Amino acid sequence: MIGLNIGTLIQAAPQIFGEVMGEMSALLAAGVLGPGRPTTYELAEGPKVLAELEARAAVGKLALLP
Repeated sequence: MIGLNIGTLIQAAPQIFGEVMGEMSALLAAGVLGPGRPTTYELAEGPKVLAELEARAAVGKLALLP
């Protein structure tokens, strides 16, 4: 999956959204999923991070730190 816009999913397919949220809630309750943690980079590495995004090489969230 490249990306997911939850707002669009809610509007276009509310039943699917409900099913996905139900499955995610069950996985969280079972301890299978946990809170996501972004990969962090120093602000100076911004160009590198943008290149990863453009190449679709990034997985998960990315964060630049001052």
